[in-house]
Amino acid sequence: MLTTVKKNWKEDAVSHFMTDLIDYAGLFPPAALPLKEAILNYHSYFQEEDSWMLGPFVIPASRLGELEPFRDLFHEQLPLRLSIILSKSHELKTDLVAIQHFSETYQTAGMIEGIEVPPTYQLNSGIFEKLDQLISGYRIYSEIAGTKEQLQSSFEKIKMMNLGSSRPIGIKLRMGGITANLFPSARTAAYVIHECKKLGLSLKFTAGLHHPIRQYRQEVEAYMHGFVNVFTASIMTYSLSIREETIEAILLDENPDHFTFTTNELCWRNLTVTSKEINTARNLFALSYGSCSFDEPREELGELALFQKELVR
Repeated sequence: MLTTVKKNWKEDAVSHFMTDLIDYAGLFPPAALPLKEAILNYHSYFQEEDSWMLGPFVIPASRLGELEPFRDLFHEQLPLRLSIILSKSHELKTDLVAIQHFSETYQTAGMIEGIEVPPTYQLNSGIFEKLDQLISGYRIYSEIAGTKEQLQSSFEKIKMMNLGSSRPIGIKLRMGGITANLFPSARTAAYVIHECKKLGLSLKFTAGLHHPIRQYRQEVEAYMHGFVNVFTASIMTYSLSIREETIEAILLDENPDHFTFTTNELCWRNLTVTSKEINTARNLFALSYGSCSFDEPREELGELALFQKELVR
């Protein structure tokens, strides 16, 4: 359990790696919890010592009205942080009404930190102009999917939209799901990470990252990506400008012994990034990932022997 290593975490490089890392998506499969249970979970997580690892609560815009009964659980010092997934493009007006209602209901007891756009959404600058009238300080992510050619097309469109924009669009990449076909190959994920760095696009991940290290899971009959693999690869891409082949190798690595946190560094094989580099990459590039469980990722991470005292040079 995490309690065996927790005392050192906030002083070590792992603190920069894990801060605000996990966006809680308990409403979504495989957990698919009722909203009341999910929001009560989220509220309880904020009372725990590990709350610094917790990001926003992920919710579809169409369900924002269901949050009204839980207003009294939150306040200005403990606000309900949200990342909102928009509905279909033609339902934007309804989504905006729901966002406005949430803002008016929660006021300083709630904040919208992210807007997530589905892959089929028809992006245009007018969407953000309307959102800006209601909320401020939010990030926006466009989910991309498909073949390499489709991914390239998405990158080009987002790159053009970001030119001269005061609110650049980031990328959201789905890393799995409840069936094997929803898990992208390591090569595809490496390509997306590499392209995002090249184009200056921030990146968040969602789904399939319950486990720290890549492993085969019988329940989905597929290899599941590890969140330590994914964020180590992303951080090193941003900090060290590693090649696409190296990114893929990190994503494919199933040996936890190859990943090491010391007081001031994260190492993978012969590559090293400092705490400062981790912090910069996490804030500007590899932002977070959505998970329907907050317990499983941190408990499994705590069971691994990734944490060592300062390496002797």
